[in-house]
Amino acid sequence: MLREYEMTFITRADMPEGEFQGILAKYEKYMTADGGEILKKDVWGSRKLAFPINKQYRGNYVSYDFAGMPAHLNEMERLMRIDESVLRYLSVLVNKQVDIAKRKVEITKEAAAAKEREAAAREAAEEIGRD
Repeated sequence: MLREYEMTFITRADMPEGEFQGILAKYEKYMTADGGEILKKDVWGSRKLAFPINKQYRGNYVSYDFAGMPAHLNEMERLMRIDESVLRYLSVLVNKQVDIAKRKVEITKEAAAAKEREAAAREAAEEIGRD
């Protein structure tokens, strides 16, 4: 039975782009195994860390919403613990049962609403700037 998870992880910022994409592909393989599906992927890019982790002051942030099997999540977490390129990770169970098609529609609607709010905020800021 597929469950919906949200996973965010931070990788080293000093790695080459090809290696970074390889790490993403490696973990996406586990997310999509046995009928799993990635519902949403956000690559936030390189950001300053709140505190140094393994003498690193910056990290590449990546966030996923995905439907997958619990066994595959356990394996991903095990691999992330021993992967020196992954500084930190956090996985959260969002829903014990997920309808993938319905959830994709919800995520699309949420993204559209967020864009509308962003546009409205930008417009309001421009109005304040003109006054």
